[in-house]
Amino acid sequence: MTSHHSHTALWDAFREGERWAFKRIYELYAQELVRYGHKVTSDARLIEDSIHDLFIELWQSRTRLSETDSIKFYLFRSLRNKITRAQQRDEFYAATNVDNFDNADEAGTIEHQWISDERQEQLLRRLREGYQTLSPRQQQAIDLRFTHQFSNEEVAQLMGVNYQSACRFIYTALKTLRETVRIFSMVLTMLFFY
Repeated sequence: MTSHHSHTALWDAFREGERWAFKRIYELYAQELVRYGHKVTSDARLIEDSIHDLFIELWQSRTRLSETDSIKFYLFRSLRNKITRAQQRDEFYAATNVDNFDNADEAGTIEHQWISDERQEQLLRRLREGYQTLSPRQQQAIDLRFTHQFSNEEVAQLMGVNYQSACRFIYTALKTLRETVRIFSMVLTMLFFY
């Protein structure tokens, strides 16, 4: 990724009608938008249509867009709003499960580097399983905070909740994952050293 300054310059060039800048923004964020879309809805067609519409509308309204500190945050928020509006408009979309999640990257890191590769793999597998036991909102909060590196304030905005709720989702999810890892590490230690 590029620096904050070059992101600002990229956004400004796009707003001035530079096609190369628009193409670069698409290249940088399209795949991340698809992955994020799957955190908002399970409807792949709706995600694809919403991203397509988002970029068309961006180009058409480029001269009226304001400055932004974070292109990624702007795009994620715009996509979430677009999907939400489509779901509210269409009874079919409204009936779909908004909180359906695919497998996601595990949150956190392995603290015990001395564990062998086989034991590390077991621990990662257990962490993934622990991640799947989190509520959909906890998974979304963890993904936004640690996979996409949004601040707690940005997580709250993207999830449509207040700051305290976003912090609570993140804190309780991390507490659950830490406990999962702690218990599994104790079991491994007993198995291998006793």
